Amino acid sequence: MTYSSFISDTLSKLSSLYPPEEGRAITVRLLQHFCGISSYEHLVEPWGAISPEHVKDLEFAVGQIAAARPLQYVIGYQEFMGIKISVEEGVLIPRPETEELVSWVLSYFSSPATLRILDAACGSGCIATALMSKLPKAQIFACDLSPKALEVTARNLSSLHDSSSAPNSSSAPDNSSAPNSSSATNVFQYDLLKSPVGFPVGDLDIIVSNPPYVKESEKGQMRPNVLDYEPAEALFVPDHDPLLFYRALERLASAHLKPGGAIFMEVNENLAEETASIFEKAGYASVEIKRDIFGKTRMVLCQI
Repeated sequence: MTYSSFISDTLSKLSSLYPPEEGRAITVRLLQHFCGISSYEHLVEPWGAISPEHVKDLEFAVGQIAAARPLQYVIGYQEFMGIKISVEEGVLIPRPETEELVSWVLSYFSSPATLRILDAACGSGCIATALMSKLPKAQIFACDLSPKALEVTARNLSSLHDSSSAPNSSSAPDNSSAPNSSSATNVFQYDLLKSPVGFPVGDLDIIVSNPPYVKESEKGQMRPNVLDYEPAEALFVPDHDPLLFYRALERLASAHLKPGGAIFMEVNENLAEETASIFEKAGYASVEIKRDIFGKTRMVLCQI
């Protein structure tokens, strides 16, 4: 089998699930992952031969994707801000808009070395891991109710720390004096919907959260690869109370943000104003809604 014939065959198998451009992108990522080729090798050498052992792996992977299993679960990771974030069933796959949320956090504070930051409802831990990568001297915490999410988050944070402290990695940041060096111990189980009394890590400078915010009635807009595989509890909220997690986040932030601290949240594009209103009514000094690169109101910042 050649690169060209694999791409052609796979596009045909995925045509009922994905438009041609997305199907091609998935197919090329499979070639990169299983064959170790570059992102352009299939273009410059379309008749390059795929070894038999790789053909077997590819065919199995294509079968899973054709059954609507997400590519990220098939290959085991998702790129997020230049980091390979480990993912598996039971945790939400990181999305590009969440990268924008992290970038907003990184642009906001001028003294990152002293920050104490919580990734609330951490899922895969992509937010915590990206912040740990960019802010090696800050103290990063992550919480979730799901044991699977905590397991995957701890794995991602530990993997980042292990790679950055490798003895021959001259480009890695020096974390020898950073609180992050034992970051996996800063991952803990916590139910955001309960009272913030008893919160285990003290006061914080920043809370960042991508909580569940998709209304049950919006399920019809989502693809089978999301509905059939990604955890519903990380996605959906009841139509009669779609902002329950944001009210919980406001209670947590009011109780545990330091003076001048801030909470950054990803939100339902149709409920940004309502989300902001929760914090305005609670008396926050500054509330800002931010649009993503597509012009959608997807982020809210509230400073206490």
